Amino acid sequence: FPYTTLFRSNTYLDSKKQDEQVFVIDSAGTGPIIGNQGTAIWGGIDCLRLPNGDTIDYPFVVKLVELYSAKDMIYYQMPTVGQGNALESAGEIRLRAEKDGQPLSLAEPCAFKVSMPNLTPQQNYMSVFYGNESVSPVDWRTDLSYWGITALQSGIFDVDTIGYTAYIEKLGWINADRAVVSSTTRTITFDSEVDDLTNVAMFIYLPETHTLMQAQNGVVQGIPNGAQAKIIAIAVNGSGTLFHYYDELSVSSNQTVMIEMSAIGDPDLTNILDSL
Repeated sequence: FPYTTLFRSNTYLDSKKQDEQVFVIDSAGTGPIIGNQGTAIWGGIDCLRLPNGDTIDYPFVVKLVELYSAKDMIYYQMPTVGQGNALESAGEIRLRAEKDGQPLSLAEPCAFKVSMPNLTPQQNYMSVFYGNESVSPVDWRTDLSYWGITALQSGIFDVDTIGYTAYIEKLGWINADRAVVSSTTRTITFDSEVDDLTNVAMFIYLPETHTLMQAQNGVVQGIPNGAQAKIIAIAVNGSGTLFHYYDELSVSSNQTVMIEMSAIGDPDLTNILDSL
């Protein structure tokens, strides 16, 4: 029998994203810049360079995106997976700087200090992961040499009064993470007898480790065995009606999850995402 045709949910997800915060820096100061959700940033103009390597003068712009909840990570489609490994995350941020519309980078051996809020941080627990945006979805790496940068900082988050604090040596996506240790991993494949899943955004969220994984071609690999998983799928139809699928399961084997999408209103879907 015929499939229900569903369309990409990117427009819907994009409409729900956290706004990028813009800070105009017009003079020297002691800092920090404070984001809406409590991210604190310290950095100086001497560390910033134009694409051609030139120094800059005031004013310049700092831009910040904060993703601390599973909901906000889903809206941005920013899973916490690094080179195929599930990552336990304390939050993701994107930190950028611009001068007259031109992107700025950090000069070596400079670093910006970043504190990410956390009520129960653990010493020597989280590492600094940088987002590789040349692939989609973003891939997370700790090795700055991938970008030709010589790492001079420890790459480990310390604990302070805000939460997790580290010195970052590359602007862009930053993630406070550690690998989820599991001797065995599983694969979940999504299928449907009633819906075309080609354009459906499908996620697996592991609340115990605040890990978000996103299906690629209907498959999620590398799920830690024994994990308690929450499955959420989102799409729209040709009339703009929002559709979803939600379920919870314990991952103990490779398995196929049969999906049947159902219509849902935005408030109800938002409530589901808030409860993850």
